[in-house]
Amino acid sequence: MKKLYVLALSLFLISLIGCSKSPIDVTVDDETAIMQMLSDSVDLMYDGLNDETDEAIEDDEPNWLGKTTVTNTTWVRLHFGRIATKPIERNIEVVLDSDTTATAYIYLKLEGKFKVFKAEGFAPDSAIVTTFTKPMVHEFERIVHLRKVRNTDNPRKNWRVKDVSMKNGHSINNTVEIVELKIMADGQDDVVITDPLEYLQTGINLFTFPRLTVVNLEVKVKNTSADKIVYPVNTEATEIVRLHYGRNMRGNHGRSYFKWIRSEGDYNIYAGNWTVRQFRGLHFAVIDVVDNGTVLQKDASMYPYNSSTWDTRYRVTIF
Repeated sequence: MKKLYVLALSLFLISLIGCSKSPIDVTVDDETAIMQMLSDSVDLMYDGLNDETDEAIEDDEPNWLGKTTVTNTTWVRLHFGRIATKPIERNIEVVLDSDTTATAYIYLKLEGKFKVFKAEGFAPDSAIVTTFTKPMVHEFERIVHLRKVRNTDNPRKNWRVKDVSMKNGHSINNTVEIVELKIMADGQDDVVITDPLEYLQTGINLFTFPRLTVVNLEVKVKNTSADKIVYPVNTEATEIVRLHYGRNMRGNHGRSYFKWIRSEGDYNIYAGNWTVRQFRGLHFAVIDVVDNGTVLQKDASMYPYNSSTWDTRYRVTIF
């Protein structure tokens, strides 16, 4: 299995201890025990990108805050998202690195349709709406390091998660790639990530933002597509970059769009920000890059689904 990445977890790293939804089998070996322990974690096996319904795709506003009213004189809305049409594939491979350490490689596959809604007009009730879909396969890779803390007859109670990497996702044969992510949160040191596999987090160093924190983000993207489409005009953007935030298994989600700010050789640089208004607890955030041709052109043979994502878990606190 190729190099895999894992989504960062915090409270999960603690709650995972002794947590299981299936009967304990004390006869299994260490590898099987670790696989069972990790697969029982709904959080760890969450894909984070399945919008599930057309309504979720069309609504960018944080759905825990209610919808806003569009008041633009000229009304243009472009929405796109992913809907799984097959059960999400989940696989875990465990390697015992030593008698007391192990590495788990996790692979997820989201397969279904990529759907685009585009509405143009002077008001919502008179807008011309264009809709199309493309086949979509998005693969996710992550990695978990574990350590053995005791040596009992029950292997599932012997192992604990040590750290977890961020999660990497991409379409098959993708030609868009996230090269670097810079996180600049108010009151915190800047964080620069160039490889999500190497950015390992524990329950202590998990991204943590008090409510109302302003988080500025800068994303560097490389695009090697043969027929790149520049959009919007007066930019050199060949991709659409979004931030999904507040995502969780309860169906919560919010989205904001990045702006192209400059080019650096073969790279496009995009900037975005969001103010943390979620309720206290754990949430998912996803940097979502999609090639312009995927969104703007119906032709799925010339412009197939082409995307790259990085995501992480983050904690929201009151103060």
